[in-house]
Amino acid sequence: MNAVNDTDTGKQSTVWAYAEVAELLRESSALFAVLDDATLDALLSLATPRQFKARQTVCHKGEQGDELFILVHGKLKVCTSSDDGREAILAILEDGDVSGEMSIVDGHPRSADVVAVQDSEILVIHRRQFLPFLEAHPRAAIALLTALIKRLRWTDALVEDMHFLDIRTRLAKTLVRLAQDHGRTTAAGGVRIDLKLSQEDLGNLVGATRESINKQMRAWVEEGILELSQTNIVVRKPAELQAYAKPRAPQA
Repeated sequence: MNAVNDTDTGKQSTVWAYAEVAELLRESSALFAVLDDATLDALLSLATPRQFKARQTVCHKGEQGDELFILVHGKLKVCTSSDDGREAILAILEDGDVSGEMSIVDGHPRSADVVAVQDSEILVIHRRQFLPFLEAHPRAAIALLTALIKRLRWTDALVEDMHFLDIRTRLAKTLVRLAQDHGRTTAAGGVRIDLKLSQEDLGNLVGATRESINKQMRAWVEEGILELSQTNIVVRKPAELQAYAKPRAPQA
C-alpha cells in the first residue's frame, strides 16, 4: 500500500494511503476533483503528515503563510480574535477541506488562526512545491481560483448578514448551514449537527454574546425546533428553522 512520506519521523505513514486520501479529496474539494490519478498522486507525494491534539493551534494569524493544509481526519476552526480576547469563528473545517489557499498564493501573512477542535490529522504542502505544481497543472490553478472566489462571495454574504440581519435570523442561518455541512439525518426526520459546539462557540460564529445565543436556543427548544445535549444539537424541525433563517419583513 502506498503511503505519504512522513519527513518528520523518517518513516512512512500507512494511515494516509494514496487511494483513500485521493477518494476523500475528490469528493470534498473541487480543487482536487479535476486531477487525474497520476497528477493527484504527484501532489500527495509532496505532502508531509502532521497530527494535532484538540485545542492545539495549527497556525497563527500574522505568521508567514507558506504552507497549504489538507484536513484528512478531524475538525479545525478558522478564527480570529480582537485585542480584548473576543473570538470570531470564520469557518469549521472537516475531512477533505483545505486551508491556507490565500497565503500560499500571495505569500502574505496568515489572515486568521487555525485551531484543532478535536484530534486532527492533516497533510501539509509547502509553497515552494505547490506553486510549481499549479504552473504545471492549469486546471488545478483554475479550480483553486474558483475556490478562492467562492470564499470571497461567502465573506461578502457574512458582512451583509452582520449589517442587516438580527441575531435570531443570523443564528438560524448559521444552524441551517451547520446542519447542511455537518448534519446527519435522525430516525425521526430531524438533523443531528455532528459538531461539539458550545453556546460561546455559536456566539463566535454568529457575532453575538453567549447570553443572546442561550436565550434564543432555549426559545427554540421550547418550540420543539431544537433538542440540545452536551455533545450535539438536533434540529427536530428543519423546515421551521429554515423559516427563521429568512430575513424578517420590515415593520410598518
